[in-house]
Amino acid sequence: MYTATDPFAPARESEILARLTDNWNQRVTVRKARLDLSDYYDTSAPDFPPSMVPFWDDPRFQAIDEAEKRRVLAGAWINYNEKTIFVEDKVINPLCSLLMKGALPGVDDTVSKKAIAQTQVDEQFHILMCLEVCDCARRQHRLQDLHIPTPLLGQRMDASLAKAENEREYALIRMAYATVAEMTINVFLKRLSQDRSIQPLNRLNTELHRQDEASHAAIFGEIARAVYERLGIGQQAIFRAHLLRAIDDFVELDVGFWRVILDYLEIPERHGILQDMTAKSRASRSLRDYAALAKLLRQIGIDEGPSFIFQ
Repeated sequence: MYTATDPFAPARESEILARLTDNWNQRVTVRKARLDLSDYYDTSAPDFPPSMVPFWDDPRFQAIDEAEKRRVLAGAWINYNEKTIFVEDKVINPLCSLLMKGALPGVDDTVSKKAIAQTQVDEQFHILMCLEVCDCARRQHRLQDLHIPTPLLGQRMDASLAKAENEREYALIRMAYATVAEMTINVFLKRLSQDRSIQPLNRLNTELHRQDEASHAAIFGEIARAVYERLGIGQQAIFRAHLLRAIDDFVELDVGFWRVILDYLEIPERHGILQDMTAKSRASRSLRDYAALAKLLRQIGIDEGPSFIFQ
């Protein structure tokens, strides 16, 4: 079930996957020395960039106490990490498990199986990294009982999975969401990791994550292309449709968390702040990098879609 069974695989194993699997020990965070969290936490620095809070410049929000603003930023950092945990646990690893068991064609060779297994190890370690920094932020800012809601993209993905007509479509939906997640996150991580105004701990933690995800983008691009090439015409159309839907779900601003944190801290005039934020968000999109995804879309015959993908 799990090991390679394709007798023709050696003739078509991906050179990119082979190179990435061969240097895994040298490049991944799980194989490096651990950070001592206590050495990197700076109580004078914010946990998250204010510029990435969609209502930061709202005069009603700016009127609140500075300490409460810092707690909002800490909550935003916790939310980012919990969303990362969700994506690793509920989006990436479930697809990897399906691929390991042969649910989709095109990745039943030794190199692909090894790349998938290594990705699973990476993602589990990212979950541990996120848990540790979340615990640190919760303790520092007295946010131990702040409950983070399920991300909007998770709700949308679950709705699509519930409508899948068969096991193959179910697997293709999972591949669509995992592909978008892994191929578009790098610029967000890069921005966090290079922002020297935020917590050194948070910046270093994000940089370690970014280094791993840069390789994952290449891995998932290769996997998606290999699978797509071996699907029938009808299943290719199904995957393209779900891929475009997944893009929409990832770029839509998730207002759920912002409502939770403002309610949790009882921020004055929060309802008006949220209403204005929601109205402005209709013309914006989340900070992601679409270059690699645009290349994949063109390779599989999609040259029309959201304008920001192909700009």
